[in-house]
Amino acid sequence: MIALIVVWFMFYLYIDHKVDHLDNYTYKTYSVSQEFASNIKNFQTFLLSGYKESDFYLHHEQKDLKRYINQLKNQKKDTDLLIKESKELNIGNNPKMLAVSKEIDNLYNLVIQFKEIAFIRGFKDYGIEGKMRTHAHYLEQKSSLDKITLLQFRRHEKDFMLRSDETSIKRFESLFYQTLKETNIDTVTKQALIDYKDNFEFLLKLSSQLGISENQGLYGKINYTNKFIENSFTQIISHNKKRIDELKETLFYVQLCQTIFMIVIVLLLSIYISKYFTKDIQLLSLDISNYIKSDFKESCSKLNHNSTIREVDFLLKSYGILKEKLSENIIFLEKKTEQANKTATFKTQFLANMSHEIRSPLNGVIGMLNMLKTSSLNSEQTEHIEIAEHSANHLLGIVNMILDHSKMEAGKMKLEYYPIHLNKELSKLIRLFEYRIKDKNIKLHFIYDSKINNNILGDNLRLQQVLINLIDNAIKFTSEGDVKLEVNLSNQIRDIQYLDFKVMDSGIGIDADKTEQMLLAFEQADLTTTRKYGGTGLGLTISNQLIQLMGGSKLNIVALETGGSSFSFKIPFKINANNPVINIENKIAFPNSEDTIINKALIVEDNLINQKVLYKLLNKLNIPSDIANNGKEAVALYEKNDYDIIFMDLHMPEMDGFEATEKIHSSTKFQINAIPIIAVTASAFDEDKVKAISKGMDDFITKPVVLKNLEETIAKQMQLQI
Repeated sequence: MIALIVVWFMFYLYIDHKVDHLDNYTYKTYSVSQEFASNIKNFQTFLLSGYKESDFYLHHEQKDLKRYINQLKNQKKDTDLLIKESKELNIGNNPKMLAVSKEIDNLYNLVIQFKEIAFIRGFKDYGIEGKMRTHAHYLEQKSSLDKITLLQFRRHEKDFMLRSDETSIKRFESLFYQTLKETNIDTVTKQALIDYKDNFEFLLKLSSQLGISENQGLYGKINYTNKFIENSFTQIISHNKKRIDELKETLFYVQLCQTIFMIVIVLLLSIYISKYFTKDIQLLSLDISNYIKSDFKESCSKLNHNSTIREVDFLLKSYGILKEKLSENIIFLEKKTEQANKTATFKTQFLANMSHEIRSPLNGVIGMLNMLKTSSLNSEQTEHIEIAEHSANHLLGIVNMILDHSKMEAGKMKLEYYPIHLNKELSKLIRLFEYRIKDKNIKLHFIYDSKINNNILGDNLRLQQVLINLIDNAIKFTSEGDVKLEVNLSNQIRDIQYLDFKVMDSGIGIDADKTEQMLLAFEQADLTTTRKYGGTGLGLTISNQLIQLMGGSKLNIVALETGGSSFSFKIPFKINANNPVINIENKIAFPNSEDTIINKALIVEDNLINQKVLYKLLNKLNIPSDIANNGKEAVALYEKNDYDIIFMDLHMPEMDGFEATEKIHSSTKFQINAIPIIAVTASAFDEDKVKAISKGMDDFITKPVVLKNLEETIAKQMQLQI
């Protein structure tokens, strides 16, 4: 069996070695043939324009012709090397390759001859054509020859130069002999005319030697030789490929027979060996199957016997050790997974606590800035306030973004599906950026596919969050040009339509190697981007997570060749066939706070700064208020005084806002005259809002409190009380 394998392998190596040599020889032949075919273009370039260059006549050199001749020499050397290699490797093809080498020598001599004749023939001011022009200028300026006759000579000459026809030659000669017979020309003119004709005849002779077409003269010989060499190369390459195929076919059939013979022997040996190994292997297979069915919980092996075959016995013992180690690793991974889950829970709780702690002082900062902004300030102070307000809002945006990211990681992000009119919603979204694009002097285009069914079910808030982030980034990184939002219908399957969203810009662009990195949390394509444009690196991460939460594709980031970037994704939307679209433009009109009569409000807040902020904001709305430091004081003040509205913090010492609300609701006073209780908290999670509403609070305001939001909430609640 081993001898058969050795023979099989040696024969394979012999044929393969020969095929490699022949293949390499063919490749070299092909390379030389390609170089030869490419080199012909240099000679053709000389024929078209090179012979017209002055360097050819002044220095007897021309770059295209020189390149052609030099490459011919190199191709001659390469051909001779191929002949030598074919002899050393006993490849064959020597007669054909020898003929090619000989013809390249012949071609070289023809080209040198062509060059010498072309040099003598000349062009314009050089060679014979130059002498003809000199005689023509003499006849024009100093002879007694009639100008019209001279023009006819020149015309016949140029006709020959352009078309090389016999008619032009005959007309030239006829005009020459006719002119010599005229009595009004002097002897000097006749001699000049004879010299002019002699040069013309010499020019005809040289042109005939060069060849006026590709089938005549030296040009025809060169062209024929070029074709002969190219055809010879083609025949050599074709012959080599045929030999390679024959060798491979021979190898295939010989090795096929050898392989079939070896397979028969192997099958016979396998039948014998399998009977010897079957018992222990089947037991091992059964034990493995049971181990898998037990979800890898059964660590002890039931294979307690020793196999008579040493290798199988080693396999059985190794399998037992493997099971024990795998069980230990599973237990270890389960503990690590439990620790990771706890860490994730702690991280989410930490982010929520940090958000609460950051929002509380931000409430004071933004609240006081709002108060200062509406007071009497000079222009410089106003500018300072606007800068501080922008910075505070930017910090709040970062806190909100980190919270969204923590919700996504904790799996607490929920989607709401309701009827929306997609085109109207996106049109309104585009209008949000009108001021920014006008300020940056760029254009924002909105392209919407008319085939889209606008009546769909979806979470408009989350879709707009994604698009606002992408468009905001596009405008941020675009200093000139335009930004484009394009929405197209990709395809529709029954009542599900797949929409392609694409945001493109002509901005600073991105590195194509860093597009995947940009989707990681807290990552940006370039650290200098953060320093120059700001950002946490979470925007694209959250957008990508929201897209996939809505059942969409991964956010695709492409660096455009024309500059700028493209961000695209696809989301399926169900067509709302049953319910009409809710026109969200038809909102309930609430009266202004100035039209709402509130005698007194109660502020329940344990933080001194937040007390002052809310107190001053209400005072700005002409609403007097009392302050309770905790829920216990709030219940006592409510029983003692009359209030029209209560602003209740959720987390306070002694008694929190939930318990205080429950006690106020259970009082007889509240049963007679119910008043709205508004939750005011730095907790921004949805579960806090749900808990507040479920505990009887009428509305929810998140810190930091903005004057406009406060005013709208008061107006809405007081309207509902009417």
